Amino acid sequence: MVNLDELKANAQEYLEDADYLYNKGHYNSALNLYFKALVAICDYIILRDTGKLPRNHTERFRILEEKYPDIYDIVDFHFNNYRKAYLMRATKEWVKVLKNDVHNLYSQL
Repeated sequence: MVNLDELKANAQEYLEDADYLYNKGHYNSALNLYFKALVAICDYIILRDTGKLPRNHTERFRILEEKYPDIYDIVDFHFNNYRKAYLMRATKEWVKVLKNDVHNLYSQL
């Protein structure tokens, strides 16, 4: 069973690695890790408050939409951009918005 400490450690590792890649100008790779950090943060919040982990993105989004609409809006926005990154190059400005949102959420854990 995953615990809160593991989820927080994962989020921190993803953030540190994403920051490194962002600073090197590797924006697509940074975007992927920032999004992974965002998911880990969401899972942390959901597990902390409900005692359960979502099984997949669909369940995670449903829980967020119902119980955490502010976080849902952030995740929904960035999920669309995350998917776009499979087809196009992410820009520094684009990734910076995600970076700031993820760091802000992480600081609230």
